[in-house]
Amino acid sequence: MFRTLRTLFYTIGVLLRNAGYSRRCAKLPEEERWKVSHDFVKRASKGLIKATGARVIYHGLENLPDRQGILFVSNHESYFDILILLQVMESPTAFVAKNSIRKVPFLSKWLENIGSVYINRDDLRQSMEAIIATGNQMKRGLNMAIFPEGTRSKSDTAGEFKKGSLKPASMAKAPIVPVFIDGSHRIFESNPGIRIRPAEVHVYMGTPIDMEDMPRAEQKELANHIRDVVLNLKDTVQ
Repeated sequence: MFRTLRTLFYTIGVLLRNAGYSRRCAKLPEEERWKVSHDFVKRASKGLIKATGARVIYHGLENLPDRQGILFVSNHESYFDILILLQVMESPTAFVAKNSIRKVPFLSKWLENIGSVYINRDDLRQSMEAIIATGNQMKRGLNMAIFPEGTRSKSDTAGEFKKGSLKPASMAKAPIVPVFIDGSHRIFESNPGIRIRPAEVHVYMGTPIDMEDMPRAEQKELANHIRDVVLNLKDTVQ
């Protein structure tokens, strides 16, 4: 219970500090705001993960491209996945987030400040607009991360990757970096009630996948192909 309360109070503190950052960032040019906000949330992410007692072990960090405007594609086990990824992102990185997060005070503004895009998968037109907006962000040099399952699995079992989720990479002619997160659900989602517990989490970063070099057959089944790559990273990345 102590760990749960510590994480809660730390989170509240971060969100309140972020409100101050938001006011200061409001007058900045957009790309400068992305960088300033990214630096803040990266520091905050490290503190929040430390508060949970989780030990996160990263594999394959040498595979991260030395460029911007790339698409990270990851499975999604937990609320903590965004924080886990942000800890190792050197360049400003934003997320494709569920539209329902717009209603969450402070958090929604935090996501907006780093350049995130909201998507409503129940609205086909809005979904396409979000995919186009994501591709445009990447063309401007912002890294984007997407969870193609569309929601948390809350377990070791990954769901289906939604078709169309990876179109931003094609639009921006950008590489895809596959990511597999293993064990983050044990921090919160797998626990009874509202309880934070320490857990060992492994994150596997795969080698970038260039869409232009991919066989046409694999491009037609891109979502399934990338899902297979992501789920096999545990066996292929040291």
